[in-house]
Amino acid sequence: MTASEPGRPLCRVFRHQGRNYAYDAGADQVVEVSPSVASWLEAATSAPVGIAADAAAEAEIERARVTLGLFRSGRPRLVAKRSARDRAAADAGRISQMTLTLDERCNLRCAYCPHTLAAAWTRPHGERRMSEETVRAAVELFLTCAVGGSPSISLYGGEPLLAPGLVRVVADLVHAARRPEIRIILDTNGTLLDDAMVEIVAERGLHLQVSLDGPAPIHDRWRTTADGRPTHAAVMAGLRRLLARDPAAGGRLRFQATLAPGSDMLEADAFFVELGRELGLADISVGASAADIPGMVEADPAATIAEADGWERARAAYVEACASGRHAGLGPLVRAWFDGPLIRFYHREAGPLGATFQPGGVCAPGRRRLHVCSDGRLQPCERVGTAFGLGDVRRGFDLDAVDRLEQAWFDALGGRCADCWALRHCSLCFTAMIDRETGGVGAVPESACRDVREEFEGTLRLWVELLARSPWALNHLRDSSVS
Repeated sequence: MTASEPGRPLCRVFRHQGRNYAYDAGADQVVEVSPSVASWLEAATSAPVGIAADAAAEAEIERARVTLGLFRSGRPRLVAKRSARDRAAADAGRISQMTLTLDERCNLRCAYCPHTLAAAWTRPHGERRMSEETVRAAVELFLTCAVGGSPSISLYGGEPLLAPGLVRVVADLVHAARRPEIRIILDTNGTLLDDAMVEIVAERGLHLQVSLDGPAPIHDRWRTTADGRPTHAAVMAGLRRLLARDPAAGGRLRFQATLAPGSDMLEADAFFVELGRELGLADISVGASAADIPGMVEADPAATIAEADGWERARAAYVEACASGRHAGLGPLVRAWFDGPLIRFYHREAGPLGATFQPGGVCAPGRRRLHVCSDGRLQPCERVGTAFGLGDVRRGFDLDAVDRLEQAWFDALGGRCADCWALRHCSLCFTAMIDRETGGVGAVPESACRDVREEFEGTLRLWVELLARSPWALNHLRDSSVS
């Protein structure tokens, strides 16, 4: 606001490469500002009452307020989501992705895997396998509520390929229902793609998401068998076996790379480029995520993925490629890591922040995603350990449990969202309520909110740096979409 109309805008001011920028949550816009406006915003944002600006800043603020809707005062009133019963008729139980934990066992002991670490906030590797009865009930539930253009059933574990008979059951049930639009995805470590499993994949057109972190020295550092043996060669052998039997499987294949200490992003990226050539994959698909470093065996608890070898060089290569119009020439891993946050910001629904705000995170229990535990219990997703039951596959959704979870989430945030400049891009979900040391459920720690703000600010810094380098540096986002 201006001197004549003082206020407290909900903004984040930051300086990047010698320039001053402000992200305004009220309008969901990031703009370059003068030093005097940056100073005023920093003071006005944190002051308990509105403060005046000098004449030069006041004129700039007024123009931004009138033409762009920026720097307006106010905070939204936080409201809880309407009850599950109120929305049941409209959308509860409409699922586009169901994840089945077929088998809690795993033949690997990857050092960064929370199941391997037996972390308090999730379940450890176990011995339970889903019964065929439960599998059939889960698939039947999904067939009645699957929505969207490409609904999917993800087979998870442990390692789902330790239960090949259940994989066959799922595939046969979907086939018998004549629902070709439903994709079945094997979320696998890729070491058990023997002839029998390859035949199932080929016969039923199954999709695969294979965990592969890069070349053998990177992959085998953390992804080993229970007795410490490397696994890269087994994954590669399985992939070659699959594509020899079913060349079309290349179009249904996606890799998931986890970046951990010792991972060189550019080296891993080059590996995937070469792998695509070797396997004849015209457009190799790779996803990227960071290891849960604080819990890792032998890792420095203070480490961050930004400190991993090659991250800064990879970022510099990405900026240079985008600025020079060569984004398409980047490898799939670098694109996956840096494109994702930019795509989400590019496709944001920018506009005035309403008078009320529902702090719902990125999850809506009973909608879009659903996890079925090995014993048939329903959960929001597979990452919540043993918490947050929402019913079971036989009796269906427990709408009261959904309501309790939504209210617990609202209470756990403690009203902090109204003063958070990143509230419109918050990536927190129900897992933030789970204490990582005890496994108990309680308040969302401030550290979790701080991590979200730091991550979002990193996206903003990359955004403004690209635009400063070239007006067409973000042109590659035009053909993107948010999945």
